[in-house]
Amino acid sequence: MFKWFIDLVFPYRCIVCGKYLNHEYFCRSCFNSLPIKKQNECIGCQRPTPLGKTCTFCRDSYAVDQLLVASDFKNPAVASTIKLFKYHFLHDLAQPLSQLSFKYLDHLAKRDHFSMAQNNPLLVPVPLHKKREYWRGFNQAELLARLIARHYRLDIGEGLVRSVDSIPQAKLENRPKRLLNVQGLYKCKKPEVFKDRHVILVDDVCTTGATLNECARVLKDAGAVSVIALAIARG
Repeated sequence: MFKWFIDLVFPYRCIVCGKYLNHEYFCRSCFNSLPIKKQNECIGCQRPTPLGKTCTFCRDSYAVDQLLVASDFKNPAVASTIKLFKYHFLHDLAQPLSQLSFKYLDHLAKRDHFSMAQNNPLLVPVPLHKKREYWRGFNQAELLARLIARHYRLDIGEGLVRSVDSIPQAKLENRPKRLLNVQGLYKCKKPEVFKDRHVILVDDVCTTGATLNECARVLKDAGAVSVIALAIARG
């Protein structure tokens, strides 16, 4: 009854066109118009590379072996959806954002024969500090990772944690500060989970790649064979 009252006072509307909907935030037409990223790029220098593999020049500085980005944060609809998801606590938006990643990954499967199930990887969400997760009520990366894992019938790897709270990356403007800000923030409580395993690291947004890189470094120190980063958008 309470949910019915809330839906009456605050009805669902399409984020893009404003059309009234039934328990959804995108009409079909607007969701289909969301772009997927057609060109993959190196996580470091952002030059085009096959399937987003880290280039030779950046390989020594980045633990991420490959970066897959579903869409572009410069697209207003994509940016608005991610901001509503993270900062307005609309956890239901994990559904359309994960579907956007499926659309992108299906494109890679058809064009480049990429398979999410290759090497039976573990999906690992980028963790939040407990204090920030309590404040938000959820970890957006974990919601996305669980939906992606369910869709592709993959396991979630648990044990990567954020042990230190710090300034959110979004509040730091330049790359050197972001790289410095993430050092030592993450640790692996269960290294045996990741030993000799391939990992797909999931996050909502990749900007400089500092967070993904630090998480990948910790996972490889725990014994992970390779780390592919999967983000919904790159800012």
